[in-house]
Amino acid sequence: MKVLISGGYDFIGSSLAARFLKEGHDVTVIDNLAHGKHRKTAGGKYKFYNLSGSSPECEKIFGAGRFEIVIHIPEYESMSITPKKSPAPEDILSRCNLSGLVNMLDLSTKNKVKKFVLISSSEIYGNTGEGPASEETAPDPVSLKGMSSYVMEYYCSRWGEINNLTILSLRVSNVYGPREQVSGSLYRPQDEVSIFLDKIIRGKGIIVSGYGTQTRDFIYIDDLIDGIYKASLNKNCSGIFNLSSGVERSVNSVVEDLSALKKPGKIIYQQSVREKIQKSWLDNSKISGTIDWEPGVSFEEGIKLTYKWKQLQKEDRKSQRLGREKAGARQKKKPFKAVAYIENILLFIFVAFLQWGNLFFNIKLPVLKIDYSIIYIIVMGIIWGQTQAYIAMFLSAALYIGMSLFAGADIVTFVYAPENLIRLAAYILVGIITGYSIERKNRELESRNFSIQNLQDKYAFLLNVYTETRIVKNELESQVIETEDSFSAIYKIVQEVESLQIEKVFSGAISAIEKIMKTDQVSIYTLSSDGNNNFMRLKSRSRALLDRVPNSIKISDFDELRQVIQTKSTYINSNFKPDIPIMMAPVLEDKKVIAVISIHSTPFENLTLHYENLFQTVIGLITNALKRAYFFEASLKDKRYVPDTRILTPLTFEKILKEVKNSKAEQGMSYTLLKVERNGKSLQEISERVVRVIRDNDYVGISNDNVIYILLSNTGNNYAGLVLERLKKAEINASLVEQELDDE
Repeated sequence: MKVLISGGYDFIGSSLAARFLKEGHDVTVIDNLAHGKHRKTAGGKYKFYNLSGSSPECEKIFGAGRFEIVIHIPEYESMSITPKKSPAPEDILSRCNLSGLVNMLDLSTKNKVKKFVLISSSEIYGNTGEGPASEETAPDPVSLKGMSSYVMEYYCSRWGEINNLTILSLRVSNVYGPREQVSGSLYRPQDEVSIFLDKIIRGKGIIVSGYGTQTRDFIYIDDLIDGIYKASLNKNCSGIFNLSSGVERSVNSVVEDLSALKKPGKIIYQQSVREKIQKSWLDNSKISGTIDWEPGVSFEEGIKLTYKWKQLQKEDRKSQRLGREKAGARQKKKPFKAVAYIENILLFIFVAFLQWGNLFFNIKLPVLKIDYSIIYIIVMGIIWGQTQAYIAMFLSAALYIGMSLFAGADIVTFVYAPENLIRLAAYILVGIITGYSIERKNRELESRNFSIQNLQDKYAFLLNVYTETRIVKNELESQVIETEDSFSAIYKIVQEVESLQIEKVFSGAISAIEKIMKTDQVSIYTLSSDGNNNFMRLKSRSRALLDRVPNSIKISDFDELRQVIQTKSTYINSNFKPDIPIMMAPVLEDKKVIAVISIHSTPFENLTLHYENLFQTVIGLITNALKRAYFFEASLKDKRYVPDTRILTPLTFEKILKEVKNSKAEQGMSYTLLKVERNGKSLQEISERVVRVIRDNDYVGISNDNVIYILLSNTGNNYAGLVLERLKKAEINASLVEQELDDE
């Protein structure tokens, strides 16, 4: 099964991904690494995308992934500090990152995800009072996290109702266990057990809010992951479920249990701090009764496992820290990169020699009307940028001032000489312009490099999606002959209706049409044998249509149905009329309509000419199977019935009863079995009177112990009283078979 986990690098997400991988599922993870670090999850390989749940790029991932289950773990901001005043609604929405949830729901609907799982919080209940909070307990959040969970649950519920998306909301209690919650290089435990254990291991004191009398429901991480995994895969698990240990435990008792492992430095009670949630305790009986799940790790055992894990992690972090310190020391020993400054000094000395060397050395340098200092400033700016240009500018100005004073000029004359000020201004102007120009060029290059890097990242992302899509495409291309609507697949599926028993053909036809037409809403109604009856009787239907279609239909009430029977052609509900199936087709025997097969609903994109032609092809194959079954029944009429009666022989009746029971188990088709009292009547007399009372699709049979039974097809025990009354009027006494009551 293909599973997407949004927020798969936090504590719960990474553990959940590992569980799905261990069970052999195809896992994809979306996370922006705000609450975790990029690491390969133990248990197998998975696809990872460094994205936020609200990113538009997620659409490409959904398009290529074809996920069946999406699990969304919200990205809560830090909400441990209770605000002094109630937060504004927009503040709650921003803290619970509703945009990520909306994007996941929207993409799940568009890509036909079968199930959407939201990991909610027990804080939605607020204070639970004396007893545990059940799923029927009204939410009363008093914390930001609880309010955020309430908003997200309501949004998911309404979205699921409007868009026909199965929603599972799991309200998780306080989870603890071995984990490494990392943000960058900062280790940040978040649950109370981990915080207390970290303090104990480091020999520090424990800080307890209030008096420590507040209670929580702690669940071990392995138990939590097992519950989420089983609930996500269970088809009957939808709606709201609590996922907890079901045990209320005070913070003081937690401190005592942890102190038994290692005594803390001291215990400090912040009595001035009063938490709003004083009691938090959840009832987990609903999820335990729905799926095969029970908490398996006690709190005492769980904290021991967590303590051992944290000790090992402490040793690992210590060795890593020592390694980083050694690496940092080696890095400090490396010589400082001063090439730019060295080149600047060397070039300055060379320029000074060219410019003023004749004042110190008995050499005659060529006289050029060029200021070498300006060239020096420009060269340093071009090569090394703004900083070195400014240094060259100041050195040149200092050199000119110093050499002028050394040559005999006094400071007053130097300041008032215009050519000196112009020379200095030229140095400053050239330095600033050169430095600014080079810096501007460097910034443009950095901006372009950044844009190129973004494009490369986007290209790498698209290439990754393309590669995965191409792999899937190649797999599908190689398996095209095995697709559901290929001729070979249709032939294999239609083999299910290749039977000489009419009941088996009808029940097999439902399964075949569901598989080929990719729908779960199919019904078959039969007409009376004389063709003059104005009613059709329900013969078989999909389980999804239980209690949604009537047992009998009056043909004259539906013009479309009458049109199908009169014209003997397929009807397409192109106008989407309510209470009318999307497609209806007749089943013919000797140019007479004996049944009508209907598809009540199918996804809109299936309504194509190919789908219509495929439906007609399947109906033709099923019609041929029914013809063979009817012909076989007619040819063996003498062997199927007791002579001169309509009573089935024991062997034939047993086969039909067995097939009817199978239809009930697979499709939920009800039936009723009546036992007839003979009271001295002959089989011929009983047959004549019973046949006048029952319908065409009901059966009368005799068992091996010579007992006569009436099998009422598609009739519940609660309607059997009407048939018993009609039989009594026909002077036939019958009773409901008691053992069949257990089947209803």
